[in-house]
Amino acid sequence: MANNQQHSRRAALRQQQELEQQRRRRNRVIGIGAGVIAVVLLVVIGIVAIPPLLDNRGVEVTKNQQTPPNATAEGGIMQDGKKRSDKVPNVIAYTDFMCPHCAEYEEAYGPAFAELVQQGKITLEHRTAYFMDGEKQAGPSNRAAIAAATADAFGKYREYADVLFKNQSSYYPEKDLRSTFAEQAGIKGEDLKKFQELYRTRAYKDFATKSHEAFMNSGATGTPTYVVNGKKLIFGDQATGQTLIAPDAKSILDAVTKAQNGVDDPTNGPIGEK
Repeated sequence: MANNQQHSRRAALRQQQELEQQRRRRNRVIGIGAGVIAVVLLVVIGIVAIPPLLDNRGVEVTKNQQTPPNATAEGGIMQDGKKRSDKVPNVIAYTDFMCPHCAEYEEAYGPAFAELVQQGKITLEHRTAYFMDGEKQAGPSNRAAIAAATADAFGKYREYADVLFKNQSSYYPEKDLRSTFAEQAGIKGEDLKKFQELYRTRAYKDFATKSHEAFMNSGATGTPTYVVNGKKLIFGDQATGQTLIAPDAKSILDAVTKAQNGVDDPTNGPIGEK
């Protein structure tokens, strides 16, 4: 039974990955004339083929693997350094930096979640996956996850994650991950130099793997998935298109509180529910 469930969940993840890749392909070809499609395809093939060869250029994975200062034992990173507490609900957010839906949810719901964290009404734990990389080694999701974990060493996890989502693409250039995004997240001066060296040596590679495995073992069928007390938050009814959780602090806190207290409600359900 367990093997069947694992197979079903992996199939669901593959389906989400394929659908989102199809969506990106559709977006790339909109507006492109038939006469230049062949040229564009050649360029895309070159872009896809060459970057992986450069991913590991200058990279020396250190044996001195580190853990982010705001990490949890399960591979998460606590937003704003707020510690989990029995007094308030803890929301676990499973995301992938290459997942378009994650970027959409972060844009819509991120500010309200941040408000609740700042007010001390919830804690928010980020567990980052990189299943969107598929079979690629050192793919963009993986490298982005490592870079974000590295940013936490400088108190800039949330800011760096925001930059990643705002600049989401099918390939995160190393220069952007190493320098541009770090600067945009507010990592400067000597801290920037330290960040670059920690990222170059992939000092948080093992932690990123641990976070990814936490997602794979969670039972979640895709990203984003927000979990409270073992219950998945359900933001909308896919059948009717009805919004169940509005992108504001009051609506989110109401849904979180119900899940935390085990209240049966349309805004929560089993973690493996699509």
